[in-house]
Amino acid sequence: MDMNNNGLLSLAEVDKGMRDVIKLPALFRLKPVLMRAFQAAKNCVKSKKQHGSDYVEKGEYRYLLKYLRQYYEYFIAFDRIDKDKDRRISF
Repeated sequence: MDMNNNGLLSLAEVDKGMRDVIKLPALFRLKPVLMRAFQAAKNCVKSKKQHGSDYVEKGEYRYLLKYLRQYYEYFIAFDRIDKDKDRRISF
């Protein structure tokens, strides 16, 4: 997924990687899942690089995959509860 081979993954590279490398169109279409997983993973390991806290590094990649699965499962569960699809849970 690291298109520019700098050892860091940007959100755009993760987004493109879901579509082109890993080939998971379901995740590619769920931008909230990608964004939240990226945000959670990017600060799991203390960075030694100047801009590392803005990107997912090699040591955080497994966390990214873990969070992608976890947030995807949350999204699906919430979607099943949200009957009127207004992204809110009604009584």
